[in-house]
Amino acid sequence: MEKIVEITRISLLGQGVGSDSEGNIYFVPRALPGDTVKVSIVSQDKKYYECDLVEVITPSPERVASPCDYFHQCGGCDWLHWNYSDQLKGKQKMIEHAMERTTLSPNKILPIIGAERPLHYRNRIQLRAGQGRLGFFKKKSHELVDIEKCQIAQPSLNEAIAKIRKSGLSSGAQIEKIELYLTEKGEVRQVSNEAHGAEGFRQINEEQNKLLQNCVANYVKQAKSKKVLELYCGNGNLTFAYQDRVEKIIAIDANEAAIAQAKKTRELLGIDAANSSMAFICDSVNRGTARKLPAEFKGHYDTLIIDPPRSGLAGILGQLVHNQLKHIIYISCSVQSFSQDVQCLKDQFHFEELQPIDMFPQTRHIEFVGKFSRI
Repeated sequence: MEKIVEITRISLLGQGVGSDSEGNIYFVPRALPGDTVKVSIVSQDKKYYECDLVEVITPSPERVASPCDYFHQCGGCDWLHWNYSDQLKGKQKMIEHAMERTTLSPNKILPIIGAERPLHYRNRIQLRAGQGRLGFFKKKSHELVDIEKCQIAQPSLNEAIAKIRKSGLSSGAQIEKIELYLTEKGEVRQVSNEAHGAEGFRQINEEQNKLLQNCVANYVKQAKSKKVLELYCGNGNLTFAYQDRVEKIIAIDANEAAIAQAKKTRELLGIDAANSSMAFICDSVNRGTARKLPAEFKGHYDTLIIDPPRSGLAGILGQLVHNQLKHIIYISCSVQSFSQDVQCLKDQFHFEELQPIDMFPQTRHIEFVGKFSRI
């Protein structure tokens, strides 16, 4: 069945959303606010319809020509056809709409911090190679799209793609994963068939990452924090941004390479590990984390900083809360996981504000920082 739909907003999954006079809601991939589109209905759940885009009847004034030859083929970007300033407005509305639907919403949602460079910003990409091709998978598929360059990758990574092509591509059926990334010194590295590269997790947008660091450091300053427990600290990306403003930090992450890098950075800064006010611990974050803290720190940290993976904290946040905890700073890239995690705070903490940061231009993904203070 086909239907004509006017698109009014964007969903958290990046689809255009429209409705009809009967209250039915239509989710349409590749549609933008202001579009009038013809859709075919793929599935229905009560009044919610998942659709395919058949035709853009009247295009939104926010539409632009995509700079990428592979847009809508590869599974990477969502919005190369959407004017960037309007993307930011759309993301702001996405997060406002999501927060309105939760039982714990912030007192204030600050304006999203956009990127000065919405293209050529990624310092890491994961390619697939095989069958004489080099590129990315199609969305929800293992069909390989052959590409010459990626419009959101930094230029030196695109130069590396050209070198790989020049050296020759395998015509075999087996698909290999090739990860290209820039080190902090700007050197291009290449690894094959590794889950997360050789150096663990790292933010893919350096310029926006500096804004994230500043945001967290400012929240720590406002809180007048003294003792901080930081979970999922990685290589100390956030830790070193605020370390000179507090008395004691215990930072935990399960990635050995990342913790080793954090300790190396600590050494380069001249911070004595033996009498350190900054302890990095390699361990999983789980239900036993609070119990394993040193006795003099357990139940005495006044600030909790958490930057979990997209899946969130798996229900353990409540176990990290104690009477001396005054502030929580939660960095997230998933509204759903974040909203589930923080429900346990509503009787003890104010959700003061939320700061969105556009870490991933041209995609539906949003990074944001939530600031909580004890009631």
